[in-house]
Amino acid sequence: MGVVAGALPSSGGRTALVADADPQVLSLVEAALSGAGLSVTAVPDGPSALAFLRSGTPDVALLDIDLPGLSGLEILRQLRDDDGDSGCPVILLAGGAGRDLVEAAFDLGISDYVLKPFAGPELAHRTSVALARSARKQHERRTMGALRASTRRISAAIRETNDPYLMVDLAVSGLGRAFGACNVWLCTFDDERAPLVDVSWSPDGGPDFVHPGVDESRDLAAALWNKGTVLTAVRDEEEDHAGHPGLAKWAEGPGAPASAVAPLGHGRGAFGLVWIVKAGKAPAWSRAETSLLQHVAGNLAHGLVQGHLITAQQQVVERLQELDTAKSNFVATVNHELRTPITSITGYLDLVLEGAGGPVPDEAARMLEIVVRNATRLRELIEDLLTLSRMDFQDSILRAEPVQIGRLLEAVAAALAPVATAKEVGLACRGGTDLVIEGDAQKLEQVLTNIVSNAVKFTPAGGKVHMEIGSEAAADGSAWAVIRVSDTGIGIPPEDLPNLFNRFFRASNALTIQGTGLGLAIAKGVVQQHGGELSVESAVGTGTTFSIRLPVRMDAGVMLDALRSEEHPAN
Repeated sequence: MGVVAGALPSSGGRTALVADADPQVLSLVEAALSGAGLSVTAVPDGPSALAFLRSGTPDVALLDIDLPGLSGLEILRQLRDDDGDSGCPVILLAGGAGRDLVEAAFDLGISDYVLKPFAGPELAHRTSVALARSARKQHERRTMGALRASTRRISAAIRETNDPYLMVDLAVSGLGRAFGACNVWLCTFDDERAPLVDVSWSPDGGPDFVHPGVDESRDLAAALWNKGTVLTAVRDEEEDHAGHPGLAKWAEGPGAPASAVAPLGHGRGAFGLVWIVKAGKAPAWSRAETSLLQHVAGNLAHGLVQGHLITAQQQVVERLQELDTAKSNFVATVNHELRTPITSITGYLDLVLEGAGGPVPDEAARMLEIVVRNATRLRELIEDLLTLSRMDFQDSILRAEPVQIGRLLEAVAAALAPVATAKEVGLACRGGTDLVIEGDAQKLEQVLTNIVSNAVKFTPAGGKVHMEIGSEAAADGSAWAVIRVSDTGIGIPPEDLPNLFNRFFRASNALTIQGTGLGLAIAKGVVQQHGGELSVESAVGTGTTFSIRLPVRMDAGVMLDALRSEEHPAN
């Protein structure tokens, strides 16, 4: 028999490494293992054995504890330092003083040991047992690796959705397939933290599953949650189910050879459970399996609570949107119904005041003028409400047209000049007549009229209102038109500024002055529809400045030429 070192022999069967300095032992071992169908590689010393194990892994290794050059124990230590173990089952051959070191060898990961002298059949049997144990461990390791990957996929799928019912479907089907179950039952109890579900799963042709009652299940889930455990029941093993006699009785029936129950809970207690029954003659649940089941159950419970909250919030939002839509529809309908008679009233009042029905006495004319003013106020309020209603529905379509913003501001100033003169308020407008933007001229005029008329209204006699327009460039290079309306009026209290653009809000120092509190809300909405910004700065007793920033969406010169061509078309 020759001593061979290096790569494993080319053989379709299993391989063995034997390391011993005694040629007679090597011959005995080779004969015994060859007779058991193993291809044997023999080496006489420790360094050769270590080099062989590092270059390739045999199916089994038999190492003498007292190898020359490097002991069997030292080989095991170095292999453990390399990657944690030898990669194959190791049987230690011990004789003489080496017998006292066998206990330490088990700490280094040997599978078995044989004391010298030994018989060939005994060695062959012990080697076969070690190989069988190793194969079973490798199978279990591969199975658990696949199971871990499956449960990770289940948890990831649960985290990717906010739909609690989809989470349940993913969990029961995923767990059933991952654990090779014949039945999975998942239920939640009447609890505000999670939706009420009762779902069963089984593969095609699986046996019927008759689960325990809800009350018993609730008690079981609470007990398991408090203990932080998963309960298993195996038909052919005796387990202590004294605390849950119903479970032990149920597990004795057909279709429940190996079952496991995991609680679903969050925070203060359990709100459900998941029950898995393995198919066929299934083995008992391992600790690793119950840990994976518990992990998925924890992820599912957290997902159900979060998904239930999100679903409830979405339902509230949808209901609020429905109510808001109904409110806006109602306001729009009422506005249309009110505007028609108001228009008729004001029209006939104008005819009466013009004498269409005959002379009107002076006193009656004065009373009718009061009616006209209040009817006009009412019509303006209705128009404001209708504008807000349209803005809520986002169906207030903006006309995209070139707008010479400086000329528009001058037109607003000219229209309000008589009002400012009557109040003895100075009104000035300066600059930017060639600046052109793209927008809806009618709506922008409404915004400017509202802001300038407010400035005149809240500025006492002798005060001033100043309007100016300019341009500025943003950090990204975009161009903006900036309109500022400043006054020396009463100012706005600082605590009122955050609410100034809210609907129906009026500053605390302006409650005695006529107004609806809708104008600024509408103005801000129109500016935002144009992609712009409306802001305010104010100090009580000093005055207020409103700033309107509107984007310039194309070259101002091109737009101006287009505007002039519309005003003076070629013949």
